[in-house]
Amino acid sequence: MSRPLGVTIISILLGIQAVLLIVVGLTAVLAGGVSGTGFLFFVGWIPLVIGILSLILAWGLWNLRPWAFWTAVILEALSIINHIFGLGNNGSRGTGGLIISVIILLYLLLDSNVRRAFRT
Repeated sequence: MSRPLGVTIISILLGIQAVLLIVVGLTAVLAGGVSGTGFLFFVGWIPLVIGILSLILAWGLWNLRPWAFWTAVILEALSIINHIFGLGNNGSRGTGGLIISVIILLYLLLDSNVRRAFRT
């Protein structure tokens, strides 16, 4: 079965985000190690690990792995919860991320072509 266009777009965007997170994480880890700033070294590992995991998820979505489908569904649901609670804190985060997460979650769950492609 061919990959639905929406899944292709989501996996490409997730892959780009992952590469950026890896670059930021590596930069912070290396800068912290060189300058001797332990905090920067420690904090740099967080985006690095998240970036690597995001890259694995992007690969899984690209290759239509069922585990990637369910992982993306769970992460988008958690993102929606995070945005809802974030809106209660002065609303400074905006609603753009919330809307995007809702659209992605609905697309993954309601589009029969997506469900068929992932065999869920």
